[in-house]
Amino acid sequence: MLGRKRIPDRLYDQAELFGCYIKNKQWAEAKRCYDAVRDELCSMQADEEVMTEFFGERGERGVILKEGLFREEYVQKAYFEVSVRRDGGCRNRKDDPRHKNSA
Repeated sequence: MLGRKRIPDRLYDQAELFGCYIKNKQWAEAKRCYDAVRDELCSMQADEEVMTEFFGERGERGVILKEGLFREEYVQKAYFEVSVRRDGGCRNRKDDPRHKNSA
């Protein structure tokens, strides 16, 4: 298992970048950022302490005990915008082909 001391600084930078993407409603970029960090920490077999630091901790009955660097509400919002709405935050853009007149 990989302890806290060996986590690259760029992963912490990605958590900060995720917050900027959320603030600017760049949902697809936020989701990609979260997915990349999650995948890398899993592949590095980071220990439980590191995973809790990044992603938070839930107790019994789903109660959030500790928020991580990637706040769960923001992760859920990014996934919703990208997966359910499927526009990646591009709604009402003039260059979006779904809004062009087909005539």
